[in-house]
Amino acid sequence: MQKSLIFDCLFNAKPAILNCDEHSILIKIQTEEIKFHISLNLHLQWYYRNKVLEQCTIENCTLQSSSKNLSQLKAQLNSCVMYLGASEIYEELQTMLKTEFKANLIVKSTINGEKMFCKMYKKQSEFYFLQEVKILRKLKNCKNIVAIREVYESSKYYYIILEYLDRQLEQDYTHEENQNVIKEILTILETLQQNNIVHGQIRPQNFMFGRNHEIKLIGFSKATIENQPNTTDIYGLHKVMLYLYNFEAKAIDADQGIYPLIPGHGTNFLKGLVNNTQYRINIKQALSHPYLKCNETDHQIVQGQLFPKFKHSFSNFQ
Repeated sequence: MQKSLIFDCLFNAKPAILNCDEHSILIKIQTEEIKFHISLNLHLQWYYRNKVLEQCTIENCTLQSSSKNLSQLKAQLNSCVMYLGASEIYEELQTMLKTEFKANLIVKSTINGEKMFCKMYKKQSEFYFLQEVKILRKLKNCKNIVAIREVYESSKYYYIILEYLDRQLEQDYTHEENQNVIKEILTILETLQQNNIVHGQIRPQNFMFGRNHEIKLIGFSKATIENQPNTTDIYGLHKVMLYLYNFEAKAIDADQGIYPLIPGHGTNFLKGLVNNTQYRINIKQALSHPYLKCNETDHQIVQGQLFPKFKHSFSNFQ
């Protein structure tokens, strides 16, 4: 949330001053003050005329001001309150996944034409919706996490609007590029750990690339907040590593001591990830492992920054 936003407005057709900070929206009408506490229990709806923001309602009260002021208010509230009228703002382009209780969609804004991801939860799944929103908001300042934009409610559903990503991990990178991918994912896992968050679905399909070539983690539907140490996510990293080096899951048979050959200390690194004892490698150890420093012939230091080749393709957003 940004600093306080203050502007003149009409509130229920009466001249007023709006003051919005991270905790509340305060409306001053002469000697009267009306305060709305900012939470997902607060409902707003935005109204456009010719694609220009004209007014909004706050709990059935009408707020009017300049389009600039209202746009700033909308941007400041972000995903901190519940919006109404999703079907008037977004149109569905494609259904990517549909189950009994949720659906993943690609939608397009009817206002500016921008594509977004939309996760739609039936109201019976309110707990999972609220958990995901809470976690995404907690991570909103992390550039390597898919960005939450808005949340909506209708009579039957909740909606999470997320940034649109369409470039996924490929399997034709060089060894050095794979090292950089793994290192960036480790920094993401470190951020999760610092925030006591367990993603629970670390796998290739849940990593995409942003506009600036940064890797972004998606798929927070099963994420949880844990106060105790948890190695689920670091274990899941081995699935990404196998994928990057074109190996299948059956390439590992820990009981028989069978592991794929990955250059530059990669096999040793992989063994540490799948170690099912108390000695499984942790994130700090992984970040200092020789695998991230040596090239395929084990005698050169990897270049500082390499951007993997991108192919425009689609990935399930789970």
